Amino acid sequence: MTHLFSGPASLAAGFRLITMPGMKRFVLVPLLSNIIILSVFIWLTLGLIDGWLDSLIAFLPEWLSFLGWLLWPLALIAMLGFVLYGFNATTALIAAPFNGLLAEKIELKLRNGHVDFPDETIAEMAKRSLHRELQKQWFFLKRVVLLLIISFIPVVNLISPILWFMFSVWMLSIQYMDYPMDNHKIDFHAMQRRLKQNWWHTASFGLVCYLLMFIPFINLIFMPAAVAGATWLWVQQLSVHPDANLSTVSLNAPSGMKDI
Repeated sequence: MTHLFSGPASLAAGFRLITMPGMKRFVLVPLLSNIIILSVFIWLTLGLIDGWLDSLIAFLPEWLSFLGWLLWPLALIAMLGFVLYGFNATTALIAAPFNGLLAEKIELKLRNGHVDFPDETIAEMAKRSLHRELQKQWFFLKRVVLLLIISFIPVVNLISPILWFMFSVWMLSIQYMDYPMDNHKIDFHAMQRRLKQNWWHTASFGLVCYLLMFIPFINLIFMPAAVAGATWLWVQQLSVHPDANLSTVSLNAPSGMKDI
């Protein structure tokens, strides 16, 4: 797997993995929460972007009124970045325990059961996953506030869509790659360092996630597929586990899959 196609390859593997017997139970809750929350965010976005853009255009002096035509695409990109963060944060908080468990089951399958996770109960794992999710969202929120401030500074805000895009790609990579790493209790900062060291895999994965988030219907089942894909990428490229090689692993639902 080349660096260039690591993102598409991992997401393709993720979509196949979640359709295998034994995995669907971990997909149901994220799927239902995605449908409800995405509908709410679409409704809010349609109202917010129109009002925000009208206010921004009215703020421009008359001699800069010609920039109105340019602000529409810029405003749309910036708003999409904000909505992406809000949608991702809300659904991730709800589904965090399920995503952690899904990443664990996927890794067990990919490593043919040869992996040692920290000994803990389901309740302890759910508590750990939720705590880690809150840590991630606080990390994201501080940067979202900074981007929002930049978005309202005249002239400077012209680069805000680019910053929102870069932030969204990085955010999505951290969001989903963290699940398999957290299962091994890798520190949050150590996780970031590992992703930076493998920045091309990180950017490729985050970019594909970003694009899939805006495809109707695909975005409804995107979260569990991204968790599974991130786990696959973790096993294939980012872990130091001695068995981190998928050359002998088939994605065609081996017989042991039903036992997971």
